[in-house]
Amino acid sequence: MASERIPRLTSRSGTLWGLATVAAVVVAMGFLAVTQPGYAVPAAVLAVVAVLTAAFLASGGQMIDTATGAITSTRARVLKRSVDLADARTVALVDNRGGGLHLTVKPRSGRAVLVPVLLLSDHVKRSQSPDILRLLADQVEQRCSGAGKVPEQLRRQAAHLDQGGTAEDSPFAALVTHGVMRAAKGGGAAGGTSLLG
Repeated sequence: MASERIPRLTSRSGTLWGLATVAAVVVAMGFLAVTQPGYAVPAAVLAVVAVLTAAFLASGGQMIDTATGAITSTRARVLKRSVDLADARTVALVDNRGGGLHLTVKPRSGRAVLVPVLLLSDHVKRSQSPDILRLLADQVEQRCSGAGKVPEQLRRQAAHLDQGGTAEDSPFAALVTHGVMRAAKGGGAAGGTSLLG
């Protein structure tokens, strides 16, 4: 099997922010347990849930089998879900309205697999590498008859990065909205559609 790992879109500051958030929850629950003994058990449960949730989310990974075109998402090394590009009902670039853009592969039945291709958040501003973008473009073009402009869009993003462009001024950045999260911070409401072909 010729598999290629699809990197997670994160950064050092994003990882540190996530760890700091979990640590803050654990400290707050510890303080609650000490100052309010009646809440010790619920506080301990919430602290454990926060740590386990963070570990579960951090354990995720994705691979693409270049021989078959299957994209597999894994959580905690035991929960696996795979979608074959050749059997996909639709393949599209989808804005998650939270600063992220995904290559979304919807099978004929079951849930879609979401491959992150761009993330523009307060702590992470990254795109998949040109090599990964071109690999995805090639696989989608070879195996999906109804992919429309997706391969072209992936290659345009790769070319932009090859020429020294950044994630923030990339072609994909124009497809991303930030929804209510940005509006809540005073950034105003962002427009745009959630499904982009």
